[in-house]
Amino acid sequence: MKKTIIFIALILIIVVGILYATYGEDFFSALDEKKVYSIENIKSTHLDTLDEYKFFSGGIVTYNNQKIKYINYDNSSIWESENEVFSKKVFVTENYIFRQMENNIQVIDKNNQRYVIAEIAGDILNVSRENEETYMIVKTDTGQNSLYIMNDNNEVVVDNKEFDEIITGVAIGDKSEGYSLITLNFEKGIPGNTLYFNLLDDVELWNTTIENELLVKTQIVNNNVIAIGDKNIYYYNTNGKLMWKNSIYSKISDIEINKDSQTIYMLYEHDDNTELIAYNFEGKVVEIKTAPAGMKNLEVTDNKILVSNDSAIFVIHGSKADKIFEDTQDRIEDYVLEGSTIRILFKDKLVSGLIK
Repeated sequence: MKKTIIFIALILIIVVGILYATYGEDFFSALDEKKVYSIENIKSTHLDTLDEYKFFSGGIVTYNNQKIKYINYDNSSIWESENEVFSKKVFVTENYIFRQMENNIQVIDKNNQRYVIAEIAGDILNVSRENEETYMIVKTDTGQNSLYIMNDNNEVVVDNKEFDEIITGVAIGDKSEGYSLITLNFEKGIPGNTLYFNLLDDVELWNTTIENELLVKTQIVNNNVIAIGDKNIYYYNTNGKLMWKNSIYSKISDIEINKDSQTIYMLYEHDDNTELIAYNFEGKVVEIKTAPAGMKNLEVTDNKILVSNDSAIFVIHGSKADKIFEDTQDRIEDYVLEGSTIRILFKDKLVSGLIK
């Protein structure tokens, strides 16, 4: 009797597995199609902000060229500092604040601990953080672009690597001590790009040139390099071999490369409409969705696809787009998702709620 029960259970498991493999995706897609997303328990909190304001390490940092304030989501103060020396520029990453002063760069963490990086000559053009590394693009006194990369201890591991051409994109490796970099030049009015893949110890593994288009983004995934231009998507393997190239026929509004789902999402304008197209890492189109007209920004997180502009946010699922938030009076500056909680940042207020 016991063997019979076990045999029947195995048969049921096999049948369920076959049904799921055959119809499971369609079944769950149909369920998702029937959902209606919205924001519940909406709360608005007044913020006391300075000239600039950004999400920062579980709170909000607001600053001008002399003062920095770090506040909680409820507008209560965590710390603030006022400096005698004015900042030339201030850049904010997820967990660090970078102040460029006349002769050095000051790094500030969420605990208001401060570190000084060795003197960097020139103007910082961009600061970003990825995979526990921070990179800075600097315009030197000679007019060249120079790259600095710092590790998680704020130690400089790529120091003043100069390029004759304009640096337009950098990506830090996810599985190796390497980075990809894009430079741009114009010869007789025609754009040309060089795509590099280098190790952090200043060894160049490979580079390739791409002419007659503008590369707008690069990303490293499993030591492979993705480069996205205004005309094509390129996918190179570890050795710099072009594995595939797909053409783009519309103006790109935003790009999101999701490593977990191994999908490249692109929001673009198509005729008078806005559409979302998704490629897998083999270069195949896996889905095309219609988005509300006028959407400019794309966010893919926690299995949710969100598109937004200055006044509205939508969740795209199945063939539907549900408007979850709109404010026609004030401009949306940014938003973050923390699980089901969404926080939407404005000049002088923070709106939060639960996506259900």
